[in-house]
Amino acid sequence: MIDLRDSTDPEIAIAATVLATLDAAARTAGVPLVVVGATARNILSAGLLGRLPERSTRDVDIAVAVASWPEFRRLTDRLERRGRGEHTFVVDGVEVDVVPFGGIEAPDRTVLWPDDVRMNVLGLREAYAAAQDVRLPGDVVVKVPSIPGLAVLKLVTWSDRHLLTRRDAIDLETIIGWYSTGAFLDSLYAEEADLLAVYDFEIELAGAHLLGSHMARLLGPASAEAVAGMLDDEALARLANDMGGTIGIKTQLLLALRAGMCATSEPIATV
Repeated sequence: MIDLRDSTDPEIAIAATVLATLDAAARTAGVPLVVVGATARNILSAGLLGRLPERSTRDVDIAVAVASWPEFRRLTDRLERRGRGEHTFVVDGVEVDVVPFGGIEAPDRTVLWPDDVRMNVLGLREAYAAAQDVRLPGDVVVKVPSIPGLAVLKLVTWSDRHLLTRRDAIDLETIIGWYSTGAFLDSLYAEEADLLAVYDFEIELAGAHLLGSHMARLLGPASAEAVAGMLDDEALARLANDMGGTIGIKTQLLLALRAGMCATSEPIATV
């Protein structure tokens, strides 16, 4: 369990207050929840690296496992709605997005909202199944995806809304970077010598490949193929551009990530 109960970071404290309210409402409604989005990114970064990413956020995103819209509304009817949207609320003065998954999904792993907007929720079931408990200030315990689970969700979300925002691309780059630092760096040298050799000991590329392989393992073959398909050559170029900075370097990272997801051990081409 990641233990952040003694954290004094303002963003963690705000998230803890909001999540305590959401957790109480979800328990009353009998609806399981998992923290997603930038809030999950912050929690994992604080718990695993001891610091928050540069891109800050006050919004809180959660996903809830429900079998029907009435079950979804059993929770959301307890929340203050923000605007006319079906998924945006205000809790303790903070904007909260609530996304359903589970039995409410169509066979293609999408959710059709009552306003006819279709949302891709591929990866949420798998991320929830592999989620870990986190203890936050105020002693509230919530579930947060593993790093591979969060990477899957960020890639799917980017694919769904990349025309609207770059922030999912930026977050995905941050998450990829985690796999070549700290304990993950130690693990690469201790357990992945062959993979390091494939990438000529380019640590960031080997880490990206390893993350991709862990994403595929979390998803299973069919879903992994679908998510890897979101990184065809055209999409990969857009995602690298959305990440900003040196496009060639970002392209290399994404090629390594895709190779890992496709269980490919061949070196990526130099660009």
